[in-house]
Amino acid sequence: MNRFLSFSLFVSMALIVGCDSSSDPAIEAAKVQVRFEIEGLSPLQDGFHYQGWAKVGFEFFATPSFNIDENGSYTSTAGQLIQNSFIFPVDIADASVVFITIEDKRDADEFPSETVVLAGDVVGSSVVLSSSHILAVGSDFSGQTGSFMLMTESDGDPTNETSGVWFTTGSTGNLAAGLSLPALPDGWTYEGWVENGSLLLSTGAFITNAGHDLGRPYSLPDVPPFPGEDFLINAPAGVTFPPDLGGGTVFITVEPFPDDTADSYGIRIMSGAIPASPAAVTPFTLTVDRTGPTGTATIF
Repeated sequence: MNRFLSFSLFVSMALIVGCDSSSDPAIEAAKVQVRFEIEGLSPLQDGFHYQGWAKVGFEFFATPSFNIDENGSYTSTAGQLIQNSFIFPVDIADASVVFITIEDKRDADEFPSETVVLAGDVVGSSVVLSSSHILAVGSDFSGQTGSFMLMTESDGDPTNETSGVWFTTGSTGNLAAGLSLPALPDGWTYEGWVENGSLLLSTGAFITNAGHDLGRPYSLPDVPPFPGEDFLINAPAGVTFPPDLGGGTVFITVEPFPDDTADSYGIRIMSGAIPASPAAVTPFTLTVDRTGPTGTATIF
């Protein structure tokens, strides 16, 4: 599903300039604008929404909540088309950091969530926004490598071994973690995926390189203690299990937590090809395949 888009966000606020009692009663307005030029930001679902933030001293100031649709148009949280201009409650000309968060539908406070999508330090009047900023995901994953294997460890059936994906290396009875990904900040998880033509299946969200992932809806109970999935039971509508994964692609994304949708979010970090006639219990390589939102902001 292509959820990428480009957009420009203009944020304006008016600062009232004081005058003495003998001056003209007309109010002079000094304007501060923040313009975002962003590519790759994904529309959100199920009541989740975005907010822009500016950090001024030790305080945070937010734009009103907003979302974007598949056409790149701005919408309110009620789904109505809105203008791309928002008002900050104070002058943000002295902001040190500008960032964008994902807020869930229960959001009711004045503080940003832990799920920071993009952030950047203000240098002069310019900001380079990146998910690798320390306030956001915090890594660009450069230099990362990993591996995955095709096997179905939960059922003991040797005839369907290429219908499961596990982020491991080694051999049967001697498995080891196939990933060495850095720990993510609160508000984010990793998630594995396998794609083959129109087939897209999640192998489950996970936090650590070893240990069970956060869900195993398609596997039988006896699974190895690593992220991955056997695709054997509870097939989604329109999918037949066990699937033929030969010729497909395995990839890993970084996902918001809590997540707004069962689809993959727009931060993809690693991928690896499955051969057309793959061997079971054989490590295949994952390499960095980085896609995700990037952009700039200008304060003026």
